[in-house]
Amino acid sequence: MIYKFNNIEIDTDKYILLANGNEKSVEPQVFNLITYLVKNKDRVISRDELLDHVWKGRVVSDTSINNSIKSARKSVDDDGIKQQVIKTIHSRGYQFVAEISNANQSSKQKPNQLNKARLTQYILVTCITLFLTAFAIYSWRQADAKETTDVATIHSIAVLPFFNSKPSSETDYHGFAIADQVIGALNYFKNITVRPSSSIRKYATGSYNPIEVGKVLGVDYILSGHYLVDNDGNNYGKYNNIRLNTELVDIKTNQIVWRGKPIITRYDNTFTLQDIVVRQVVEGLSIEFATEQLDRVQQDIPQSPLAFEYYLRSIAYPYNSDGHRLAIEMLKQSIALDDQYAPAYIQLGNRIRRLAQFGLVETDPLPDTEQYYLKALSLNPELLEAMSHLSMLYTETNRIEAAIELAQSMYQLNPNNANTHFTLGYIYRYAGLLDEAIIEMEKAVALDPKNIKFRSLIGTYSATGQYQKALDMTERYAPSPFTYGWQALMSNRLGNSEKALKLYDYLISNYPNSLWANVAIIHKSALLGDSEAGLQAVDALVNTEVADGENIYYTAAYYGLLGDKTRCLQLLKKAVDTGYFNHLNIASNDYFDWLKSDPEFLLILDEAKRKHKAFRKLVFPEV
Repeated sequence: MIYKFNNIEIDTDKYILLANGNEKSVEPQVFNLITYLVKNKDRVISRDELLDHVWKGRVVSDTSINNSIKSARKSVDDDGIKQQVIKTIHSRGYQFVAEISNANQSSKQKPNQLNKARLTQYILVTCITLFLTAFAIYSWRQADAKETTDVATIHSIAVLPFFNSKPSSETDYHGFAIADQVIGALNYFKNITVRPSSSIRKYATGSYNPIEVGKVLGVDYILSGHYLVDNDGNNYGKYNNIRLNTELVDIKTNQIVWRGKPIITRYDNTFTLQDIVVRQVVEGLSIEFATEQLDRVQQDIPQSPLAFEYYLRSIAYPYNSDGHRLAIEMLKQSIALDDQYAPAYIQLGNRIRRLAQFGLVETDPLPDTEQYYLKALSLNPELLEAMSHLSMLYTETNRIEAAIELAQSMYQLNPNNANTHFTLGYIYRYAGLLDEAIIEMEKAVALDPKNIKFRSLIGTYSATGQYQKALDMTERYAPSPFTYGWQALMSNRLGNSEKALKLYDYLISNYPNSLWANVAIIHKSALLGDSEAGLQAVDALVNTEVADGENIYYTAAYYGLLGDKTRCLQLLKKAVDTGYFNHLNIASNDYFDWLKSDPEFLLILDEAKRKHKAFRKLVFPEV
């Protein structure tokens, strides 16, 4: 049987696919997929049906199906943006939509033409092979120079909240919400590192100078603009259109790189804005990208405009207890209207988890945030944000093998993503791969220097005895209990106990009953020889709901510092059992010096070493 559409001709008897009369190489599985869709033109084919008829019931991952669809589109000169041949019907399946003509007629290409096509293809493949071989030799010879163009071509961008040209309490939320959507989409481009939403949230209210903000955030470019929500008289709801104007500013030259063409879309179609803005950015910067990077931007399309509006409102709420509660209610309404929109589950999991960390979730039992992340990934297996949150949750709860598998998947999706490197470093620190942890975390900081999440590198420096580096790094960030606390600890480590005491007193006076106030009391008590007050402060930490292995380790160390052997060893064993087996940190920490010949301590250290070696062998089997 022969099928013709557009410039494509498929011969299902000879397993040949021609484009403009020339034979194209197509994998058998992809050819079968195209054929099945063609034969069922205009029907929506579900993934289950594809599994039954194309994969013959074999167990394959969602990623494999996605890749096959992408290859099928490429083979017929289509892609995830145009979808002129193979259309994705969200949450239902795929549909062949191109017009088929001249079916059942024989191919016009004569045998000698086919032979010529195959000869041309052979010559082309041979040339490409020779070129790649020469290039590989050249690259190998250049390896010692340690030079790479990848880093040089990475553009750092901050997407600022857009101004509302007609401020209104009912539409102001779009400013931050649309920026957040664009940020999430840009994370998939390997030549772009984009500042996270948390770093730009504070600019959602009030005016700002883009150049000054760009310098503060340490980026090459600022994407900003303004929008207008209006009613054009078509009687579609209260609002009809949203108009968005954007511009990209080069911070170094203080020049506008481009002004995007005005974007106008229906108010109930707001999610299309991110696709258009992202395309303007990558085209404006002449960034090369693979088709699948744009495909990933389009993977999450809401089915209900009202559900998407609830979602946008939720992400615009501030990150405090009241904001979390309001966001949770909005997200629940969003999911009730559209339970197939993956990002809503990520946001719901994050908001609930943040409340739970401070004991502010009032339901019993506590909601299982892991299930929200898993649900998001079941709907979209390539969601970087969901992978990152779930990977760190697994790390903190003794599921480190699952954590590293997710982090490695993140690396495959985008090896230049700052959060990918930080997630890897975080896992390595728990497992005692401290050199590797520092390398990955330093890469994250280099890509996104102002990201407050990455200040965790301070603790990694401390674990390796690089106290001055840790102290210097605290100066990168705005003053807070966190920075004051680490400045105190590192000053003490560097022998400046007077400065450390002043900082401890400052924390105790200005941030009473906080985590860092308790840490200050513990260390001040140790310096002054007043173990009783310090032990009471450690007890207060133990009484909180702590399941994180690293936090349990710190608590064990505090008991060791204050001389409580029983509780120190009890919690140290629990930390190792809970997934923190950083044996290098345990062995080098002088808080345990008086216990390092104790048989129980040595057994715990041996168990940490055993887990560390097993993990290293898993991740770096060649070493």
